[in-house]
Amino acid sequence: METISAILGLFSIIAFILGMIKPKWVIWFGITPKRKTVAFIYLGLFILAVILSTKSTKNNEPKTIAEPIIETVEENNSNEIISSIGKEIKVGYFSYFVNSIEYRKTVGNEFSSETADGIFLLVNLSIINTSDETQTLDGSAFFLTDKNDVKFEHSTDGQSTLEMSGIETLFLKECQPRIKTKGVLIFEVPEKGSYSLNLVGDFLGTTTVKILLK
Repeated sequence: METISAILGLFSIIAFILGMIKPKWVIWFGITPKRKTVAFIYLGLFILAVILSTKSTKNNEPKTIAEPIIETVEENNSNEIISSIGKEIKVGYFSYFVNSIEYRKTVGNEFSSETADGIFLLVNLSIINTSDETQTLDGSAFFLTDKNDVKFEHSTDGQSTLEMSGIETLFLKECQPRIKTKGVLIFEVPEKGSYSLNLVGDFLGTTTVKILLK
């Protein structure tokens, strides 16, 4: 397993470097050759190689009795705002506009598609970076909660499928100062219903505002 993970890691690094020079060298099967797609695929493969290597190492370690872990849960002080389509929501470095929301069972195209076990909820956003410097956003910093505060993380499989089918997401999105840009967030939820979106004010998601999607 360690040999396989090492080969996979080396291959993904080489492919990533070549793809940054010319994407079409390492993108096939009708997928649009873009540097962002190269980064998503081959950085993902590299992370997978690291995980496989870590698991292999752990399997070879002597078994020990785990000590009980005490987890501290911090209170969520986010403000919930009733949103409307096109209403401006300001948080941290950004102003957001929820343009639309959409439910889909399947996303993608004939070359790359993903079907949800539940249903996909897509949120179409317009974003303005209100700071004086370039800011980066990533879809993984956003999440949904339902009326019972059950948390739904951003769908990485759905995001990669959207990117490969030519739809702009918030995968490492660079937002230039004072310029409006757009991106789609995708989540997998059990059913259509009432959900709140936690919008972030920076890349790390240290500042959030919760809005009700309706």
